[in-house]
Amino acid sequence: MRARTVVMATVATAAGITAGLAGAGSAAAVTPLTLPHGGVGVALDHGETQTFANGPIPALIDQALPADAIAVGIGRGSQLPRSGNHVRADLPSIVTEAANQPNGRIALLVRGPELTVVQLW
Repeated sequence: MRARTVVMATVATAAGITAGLAGAGSAAAVTPLTLPHGGVGVALDHGETQTFANGPIPALIDQALPADAIAVGIGRGSQLPRSGNHVRADLPSIVTEAANQPNGRIALLVRGPELTVVQLW
């Protein structure tokens, strides 16, 4: 369901993600990121990733974006279904897999109209 190429309406989605995490009471340690060639993002620690996975935001993003609107960097040993370079999973599954790993975390990156979710563990 997900492709490497990312298309997203606006950078405001990143602000919405951060605001949603703040509303969940877990954003105190969210680490803002500035990408070297433009773009912004946030890195979530393990607890924040778990909170994010258990909240409504991943599903809302999935509903708002077309199927090929997000790029995914999967963690080593990921069990998400793949077909070639495409991850065949929805955003809640991607985030939950990271949240269930010991010290698993994610980063959300927006550059122009592109959103990338990176699993880290």
